[in-house]
Amino acid sequence: MANDPDAPLDLLWKEYSQVFRNFDDVTLARWLSQTLSQLEGHAWRLSHPLLGAYRLGAQSAHDRQVWLKRLVTPPSAYPESPCCRAPLLPLLTRDVQESGLICQHCSETLVPFEEIPAELRSDLDRWGTKYAPVHAVAHWEDRQRKSAGNYDRAFEQAAKEAERLLAFAARQLLPKLLEHYPAVTWEDQDECLDVQPEDIQL
Repeated sequence: MANDPDAPLDLLWKEYSQVFRNFDDVTLARWLSQTLSQLEGHAWRLSHPLLGAYRLGAQSAHDRQVWLKRLVTPPSAYPESPCCRAPLLPLLTRDVQESGLICQHCSETLVPFEEIPAELRSDLDRWGTKYAPVHAVAHWEDRQRKSAGNYDRAFEQAAKEAERLLAFAARQLLPKLLEHYPAVTWEDQDECLDVQPEDIQL
């Protein structure tokens, strides 16, 4: 979702979220709990419509502290998040080495990188180390762009490599995450490199 509150996309998301603001707390808690049951056991693209709806509802619930009111019992597979006490639903992003796994309810760090299980952490570290210089191409300074010779070609190559690395994460890393978490979500785009969800072929 956009960060600028006046950006057209952000205004559209606000419009979409109105339905959840109209829910009373019990209805919202029930809807979220039922949706978590559907998410369980799978890795979800951040762009998936069901996950998008869930994230909007989760934000409304977080703002109203619905999970703290214990109005419903979430599915038993989901432990409580240490950050906001909502059901644990992690997001994998390209910044995993710095940010760890992100909470889909409060957008804070849910699992710090050093607390990810060791065997999985090493895989994520290798992946993040490969991804960082690829993403950095989008943020090269003029000097770096000039030294590349043809920046447009370098940018295009970086975008293709980002697509490959994101697909690799979906195929190879997410199944390993599912061995430790009830459901996971992953960032299936790189806006800086103009990589969109439809570009990630699985």
